[in-house]
Amino acid sequence: MQSHLKWIWQHPGWPGFYYNAKALLVEIAALSRKIGELNMTCRALAGDLLEARSRVLTDDALETSAIEGEILRRSSVRASVRKRLGLPVMHDDSNNRTDNLIAILLDARDNKGALTKNILFSWHAALFPTGYSGLHHIRTGCFRGEEEMQIVSGPVNGEKVHYIAPPGNSVDDEMNRFLSWVNTDTNDDMLIKAAIAHLWFIMIHPFDDGNGRIGRAITDYLLSRNSPLLMQIISFSKHVSLDKKGYYSILEKSGKNGLDITEWLEWFLQTLHAALAESSWLVRQVVQKSSFWTHHADTALNTRQQKMLNRLLDDGDRFEGGMTTRKYAGMTKGSKVTASRDLADLEKKGVLRKGSAKGRSTRYELKPV
Repeated sequence: MQSHLKWIWQHPGWPGFYYNAKALLVEIAALSRKIGELNMTCRALAGDLLEARSRVLTDDALETSAIEGEILRRSSVRASVRKRLGLPVMHDDSNNRTDNLIAILLDARDNKGALTKNILFSWHAALFPTGYSGLHHIRTGCFRGEEEMQIVSGPVNGEKVHYIAPPGNSVDDEMNRFLSWVNTDTNDDMLIKAAIAHLWFIMIHPFDDGNGRIGRAITDYLLSRNSPLLMQIISFSKHVSLDKKGYYSILEKSGKNGLDITEWLEWFLQTLHAALAESSWLVRQVVQKSSFWTHHADTALNTRQQKMLNRLLDDGDRFEGGMTTRKYAGMTKGSKVTASRDLADLEKKGVLRKGSAKGRSTRYELKPV
């Protein structure tokens, strides 16, 4: 590597990325099998996935924003999601910011046409409807200006420069080349293409702000080309957020290491595998929930009991410690006396069963159907 070539875009041949395909074969094969299995299951369950889709979109919106340091209210995001999906909304505290973000995430997953500058500009303008990022005025709905784009961290006068993007006067040409590649059929596996597109877009860094969120939306857009139904219940952003430190570390390394992007692809595929594992778990919960309510279709239940049962079904094996009188009372905002009576009723009806502990330690779990 030539010492004066500090950033990836300065290397001859940019953006001619290359990688060790042999090192990725096992991971790609495993991912392809899992995607095939989940696609078949999703087609069979298409009508039952709307609630699961709502959960995934809510997580996706919260996490893609959190990666960039923006914290959104879960209740606001959930309301925006449920409105867009046509699901009932108990308390609508959505706002323009959450509505716009959900619109972007859905457009990325549902868009079947070519990816264009106008689409990217509309996503960007929706992300920053006031023209401000925090207290800073930014250009919205257009590429960044001529000033140098640096990715920095640390205190004033002690900043660390992690990356410097291509000059502003080259961004339009860079994006023309990028979009031409995205919209052209290539010999790349779609998983590899989505990974390359994510890195390539981030390395161009074409906007004043919001590049990470738009880059992840582009990932969703490309993955949805092959698996549109499956992508409705996958949150890649959630698993990026779970390894945010690793994400920024591999991006920084990739921005300095020349055109060999094998390590980036390995990280991307492993993260996608984690997202697919989460989707597999979610699909199992959907199947179990559907089976449960079919079995108990004629069981008389009050609204408190229904609320608690849906919580147990949604959380599955992640609901720690079983259901107790105290938890039930807190969840349904009722008294412990009412909770105790409702739980005893559910046991009598064969909906719940007691664990081994007795007395105040009594815990209930769903009775298998």
